[in-house]
Amino acid sequence: MSFYVYQYITEDGLPYYIGKGSKKRIHCFHTHTQLPPVDRRIIIEDNLTNEEAKNIEKELITRYGRKIDGGILDNIKINQWACAVGWKHSDEAKQKISQGNLGKVRTDKHKKNYSHPKSNDHASNIQSAVKNLWADPEYKQKRLARVMETRRMNGLSK
Repeated sequence: MSFYVYQYITEDGLPYYIGKGSKKRIHCFHTHTQLPPVDRRIIIEDNLTNEEAKNIEKELITRYGRKIDGGILDNIKINQWACAVGWKHSDEAKQKISQGNLGKVRTDKHKKNYSHPKSNDHASNIQSAVKNLWADPEYKQKRLARVMETRRMNGLSK
């Protein structure tokens, strides 16, 4: 069986998800990320063995970084085999999580809302905030420079 490594990119050309697949995986539902339009689903390398695809996927996720680690990708795991059973937070990570949760009160209503999608108002507020960011010429220039660098690193432009 032949495997490939793919990425989903934003309208700005930045990758927001890296994956490994075979057959039609690039077009399938993902639990933790939005499926982009077909023209923003890009196969980076194909005709790979499973092992080669896993290594390239891991390398790219590590390069761009996951959002949970301060990077730009929606990926939850470095690959589907990382963070498997037995994986544990470091003592430093546990301390940071503990400090961040101090004083937080979570009612049953809060806990119930964790699993529900955000409201249309919430989505609208986010959309408005993003539009305001892009209205700032300095922000726009920095983002577009980053997009071009990312595209260049992936061999999508010179």
